[in-house]
Amino acid sequence: MLKYIKYLLTTVLISVLLFELVVWGIIVQKKGVYSSSYQNVIVDKYRILENTDEKKIILISGSSSSFGLDQELLENETGYKVANLGLHAGFGQLFHSELAKENINEGDIVLLGYEYNWFNNFETLGQQLIMTGIDDNIDMYKHIPVDHWKDFVGYIFKYAAEKNAYGGASGNYAREAFSPENGQMTWPRYYAMSDYFDNVAVYGQISVLDANGNVSITDTSREYLQDLKKYVEDRGASIYFVSSPILYESVSCDVNDFLKLVELEEEQIGIPYISDPRLYMFPIDLMSNAVNHCNSEGEKIRTSILVDDLKLCGAVESETMSDTVKTEQGETFVLVDSLPKRFLHKPKTVKSVYGVDSSGNVTQYEEGTDYIIDYERGTIRRTDTSTIPNYCEHHVNYVSGKFTWVSDPENYNPQSNKGYQIRVDYEYRVSEKELETIDNNSAYLSDDVKNKVLNGESISIALCGDSIGAGADTNGQGIFLNYVAESLEQHYNIEVNTENFSIDGRGRDLLTEKMSDIIKMHPDVLLIEFGMNDHCGADGASEERINSYKSDIENAVDVFKENGIDVILVGFPQQNMTWDVENVDATNLYNAALKDIANSKNIYFADVHYIFCRVGNIKPISRDVMADFIHNPTEWGHKLYYTSIIEAFNFDGEMKPIDLPNYICFE
Repeated sequence: MLKYIKYLLTTVLISVLLFELVVWGIIVQKKGVYSSSYQNVIVDKYRILENTDEKKIILISGSSSSFGLDQELLENETGYKVANLGLHAGFGQLFHSELAKENINEGDIVLLGYEYNWFNNFETLGQQLIMTGIDDNIDMYKHIPVDHWKDFVGYIFKYAAEKNAYGGASGNYAREAFSPENGQMTWPRYYAMSDYFDNVAVYGQISVLDANGNVSITDTSREYLQDLKKYVEDRGASIYFVSSPILYESVSCDVNDFLKLVELEEEQIGIPYISDPRLYMFPIDLMSNAVNHCNSEGEKIRTSILVDDLKLCGAVESETMSDTVKTEQGETFVLVDSLPKRFLHKPKTVKSVYGVDSSGNVTQYEEGTDYIIDYERGTIRRTDTSTIPNYCEHHVNYVSGKFTWVSDPENYNPQSNKGYQIRVDYEYRVSEKELETIDNNSAYLSDDVKNKVLNGESISIALCGDSIGAGADTNGQGIFLNYVAESLEQHYNIEVNTENFSIDGRGRDLLTEKMSDIIKMHPDVLLIEFGMNDHCGADGASEERINSYKSDIENAVDVFKENGIDVILVGFPQQNMTWDVENVDATNLYNAALKDIANSKNIYFADVHYIFCRVGNIKPISRDVMADFIHNPTEWGHKLYYTSIIEAFNFDGEMKPIDLPNYICFE
């Protein structure tokens, strides 16, 4: 009997060892089989977490943080390194959460950005995705909870068959879409999620209600997250819930139900929920190919909102604000239903909210009746009975994520923003930086101009540009040329004469056409503003097109300088990237060409693109700042142009943002 028991135990032990050997062989026999796959990027993300011992933000989520987080922006704004574990919700929230335990240290911040099925889904794991994602990185299996091992053992032979048949991957669902250094998605998404309503069944809808129509959290989810909270805090780290970005049009429950979930999570689990979910409800022009996937523009806005959340709750340090108050005039917004929209600066007092029609007639709106201000978070939203135009009625006809411009008055596409935009005058406490002098780049202008200004003599400034320079879609007065003149007159107590040679729809060829007129006028300073119309088209980024543009601008600069005219080159912003003629690469290349000319000729380059990008992290530019939804800025948008130009006139070195009414601070 003893021999039999010994034989039986030996047989079982050998069988177990043989099975383990088979399992081990299946997993590691071929290395890197799934290295080209999307799911295998989890290995890179895991290694980044594993090897980052600096203070860090660990983000746990699915693909909403793969297609929706600008890690460089988050690091720059918070001072923390970022370990973004977001990749695929199909792994299961449990898997991402367990992986995060690999390296949580004192002072780290753990963010739970789960997609909206977390409240009833901490019981399952996606064996196929996890095994193909981990591939031969067998050490990662230590993060699979023991009570789930049987599921993976049962899947092992199916995994072996899949591994042998796998043929590789490419595109935005592949490793090539990510940076191997930091796990950041680098695949450009310059399109809108325009086909949602034609494919609702495919894309799905988002609700936080359970099968009984209530907001609830399952016992399993609650218990797991309570344990996770303790685990994180025992290691001296902090943990917060944050909202994932979602397509607003996909929400099938009441928006306020998301706020109920926030309250319930904090009440039952106790992890601070630092986001307002409504701020993360994005329109189709900020989303890409799934109801929780941002496009390239939406990614930056989502990240900026997340930074706000972290600063507001005190998780990261906020910029020191002074007691000095400044008025921001005419900041433009569009509002959707009752969703909140952020201000560029957190308002101390809102003085006026109003709309201006095409005839210049002003409509005033009333706080409490038409709009509600959240002064703590710095947002404005419509009331349910508001008379403020609802931007959800704004029409754009997309085809495959792009729109074609149609100028027919009977059927404009896209519809103008002007009938929907509101303007807000408000006071805010300025940062310490706004009390300091702005950069002094006056060395790029001649001593003749500098001496005239400092001696109180009048000067003349001319502008030659396209529709933006001409003030298209503005009242004709609120354009950057006039803002520059007004500032110089106020700051130096001089007279500034202006002449605008700009014409709608024109490109750099206008410089040749107007050259003799400009030379005859002989302004002290000429602003050259071309590129927006010049760069458009499928071949906009071609070397031939860029060289031609650069040569023409450079030759014109030489002629004007030879005639004793100082020149400033004015860049241009990223126009609506979903316009079918827009070439995002060309936008960057043409601005770079202008900068190259400025450097070689020792003249000033106003980097408008940079400023719009910074503001665009906070405000959707095409909606809030462009009057035509494409590229013509509102009067407030022209202030961004002005902000990029005025430092060239800081001759006395004493210009400060606080003293320049139209100067927009965006740091």
